[in-house]
Order: sequence, then structure tokens, then C-alpha cells
Amino acid sequence: MDNIRVSLLFISYFNMKKLYILVLVACLLATGRSYSQDSKFNISAHTQLGTTKFSRVGDSSAELKQFTITPRATFRIDKVWAVGALYNYRSTEERTYLSIPGVGGGNIDTKTTDQYAGVLVQTYLFDNGKFAAFLELDGTMGTSKTEILSGVTGTPTKSDLYSSAFHAGGRYTFFKGLGAEIRLNHLASYRKLKGKELDTETSQFDLFNNVLNQVSLGLSYQF
Repeated sequence: MDNIRVSLLFISYFNMKKLYILVLVACLLATGRSYSQDSKFNISAHTQLGTTKFSRVGDSSAELKQFTITPRATFRIDKVWAVGALYNYRSTEERTYLSIPGVGGGNIDTKTTDQYAGVLVQTYLFDNGKFAAFLELDGTMGTSKTEILSGVTGTPTKSDLYSSAFHAGGRYTFFKGLGAEIRLNHLASYRKLKGKELDTETSQFDLFNNVLNQVSLGLSYQF
């Protein structure tokens, strides 16, 4: 009889433990689901830092060093759409080696600083509260300044900057609202410069140009 009673108590304890685990898992899933639905705001900041080398015509070559930081703030309208705003600061230093046959060659160092702000629209392809994937389209305006550091003489060039770009990104939320993001920036982009001192205007459209060099990492927080 005692053995039977001990067995029943063990079975009861084991079942209660399983029930507790099931309830705990259900609560975690429910919390994750409600979290993904209730979180409306997201703030993030991304950085890019790297050096790119490429060849130009003939023996000429160039080396590009860049630093970029982009904070964003978005508001989730529903499960699929979000709208927001962004600010971008980008500093690029380029060293170009020009080779002239019969004359020789030399370096020209330039520095370009872009600052712009704008609005964005995101559409979510997937979001279960922990993992999310989205596409993003933005439109921005700001200023661009290019100055010659060495090699030749010249005055800084200032321009009004207008741009629009299409991006893709993913997010992993690892602690409450805190998450890590990876983005493929400028999958398609349009950039227009309008000179301030001189009446000049240039525009450029890129599609899948140096995609790997456009990757950025960042942190985000949802609340």
C-alpha cells in the first residue's frame, strides 16, 4: 500500500511538473506574441566603418575610407506597416592615385561629409516578436561638402543633397525590447546634388552596387 501511495505521489508530482513546464512555455509564447503586437515604437542606430580599394582607368586607383552613423525612430501602424524618421551622418575620405603616361602620377586626397534627414516607410515580411525581417524605403534631403585635403589646390564644394533608397533588414530581439539588427543598405538608390555656389546639378542611380560594402550593424529597442 505504501509503495502504491509513493508511486501515486511520484506520478502526481511528475504530472504537476510537466503541467508547470507547459504553463511556463505557454506564458512565454503568449508574452512574446503580445509583445510583438503591443510594441509600437522602435529606435535604432547603425554604423558603417570600412575601407574599399578599387581600380580606375589605366594605372589609376582609389582607396575609400568611410564612417557612417544612422539613427532611426519608427512607429508601428499595424503588423505589416511602420513609418518613421532618420538622420544620417557620413564622412568619406578618398585617396585617388592618378597616373599620366609620360608624366608620372600623384595622389589627390579629398574628404566628403554628408548630413541629411528624412522620412521612411517599412513593410514587415515576418515578425514573431523575436525575429523580424523587413523592407524599407526612405526619402531624404540635406547637404554635402567636399574639400580637397592634398594633391591639388581648390575650394570646398557645397551642395544640396536629395536622395532616396531601398533597403532590407533583419532584427533579433534578445532581451526584452533590446535587439540586434543587420541591414543591406542602398539595394537601389538615387542621389542628386545641386551646387550652392555654382549652378551645377548631378544625379546618380545605383542598383545592387557594392552590396556587401553597404552592410551595416546596429542595436534597436522596442517599447
